[in-house]
Order: sequence, then structure tokens, then C-alpha cells
Amino acid sequence: EAADDVPEKLFTEATKQWQEKYAEIKKMSGNENPYALHREMAEEMISNVLIVRENSKLQATLNKIDEFEERWKNINCVDTTDWSNPVPSFINQLRNMIQLSKIITKGALMRDEFRGSHYKPEFDLNQPDDFHPDTYLVFEKQKAAGKINDEDFAPEHLAYMKRFAENNKKWLKSTIAIFKNGGPEITYEDVDESLIAPRPRKYD
Repeated sequence: EAADDVPEKLFTEATKQWQEKYAEIKKMSGNENPYALHREMAEEMISNVLIVRENSKLQATLNKIDEFEERWKNINCVDTTDWSNPVPSFINQLRNMIQLSKIITKGALMRDEFRGSHYKPEFDLNQPDDFHPDTYLVFEKQKAAGKINDEDFAPEHLAYMKRFAENNKKWLKSTIAIFKNGGPEITYEDVDESLIAPRPRKYD
């Protein structure tokens, strides 16, 4: 459908909605500096929701994000001019960043896994030092054929591969978040493994 075919009312109502929203932002006269609040939230996320993750820190960060959300309501729009003014837009996007931070942190808290570049040491699968990832391809081939020959693998390797397979079954899923009841509701969607099956990584 071409833009000319869309009712003019759709554009005028959308324009009015955003004009009113930005007018409300410009009226914000609290004591929170939006840029300072943004910096504080960024430091919290970088410290606790980066690569190595711990549930206690994730929960503390989630609580902190709730505080940021409340503090956002007390922001001071430090520039209210109409010409070339990025502050209202930044304040609007800061609220979106708070919601996205909440999704990221809650999603991380709910995933008790040790995978790839985001992991929790508490749930380390304890890969044996002498394990080679190609061994898992043999394991998967045998499993697909209907029978795993335990004697073909070192006992500690077999135990690790079973842990890895179980971990994939539970956590090899996409996180789906929707905004509901004032916050993110998390569900999961299976990942298509038909073309490339997952295999263990080795970093040494």
C-alpha cells in the first residue's frame, strides 16, 4: 500500500501523539539528570550483565533497574528549546533503554547455563581438558542411529557429552520477551538445528 493510499488521519493522529509525548517530556522538572542516570545504568549493566554472570548480581541489577525506572519519572529535561534539541529524544530513548535492560537482565537471570560468550560459572559443564569437540560428532551420529556405544568413548568424555546434550535440550532456545503487566514476560522458542547441529567449543 502506497503512502498516498493511507488515510491522512493516520498520520495526523500519530503526529499529535508524539507531539503530546514530547511536550510532556519537556515539562519534566525533577532533580535527576538524564545523562547521569544513563551513565549509572550503563555502569551497572557492564559490571553485572556482560559475559560472566552470577545470579545474585543479576537479581541485584534487576532490582536496581526498577529503581532507575522510578528515578526516570523524576528527570529534569535540561534543555527545553525547540530548535535542534536532542535532550527530549534522549530522555524518551532512555526510558526504552531501561525497558530493554530489564529484558536482558531478566532473560539472563532465568537462563542457568554455561554457553558460549555468556555463561554462569556456577553451571559449568566441566569439559575435560583432553576432550576434542569432534568427538561429539561421533556421539551425535551414534545417537541418531539409535545406539550409543559407551565403550567408544572415555567415561569422563561420555559423561560430559551427555551433560552437553541435556544442556542444549533445555537452553538452546531463543528468548522471546513481550511487555505485559508493566514488565517483560519471558518465553522461549526452539532453535532450528536441521542445518548445523551444535557442538562443544574449546578455547585452548
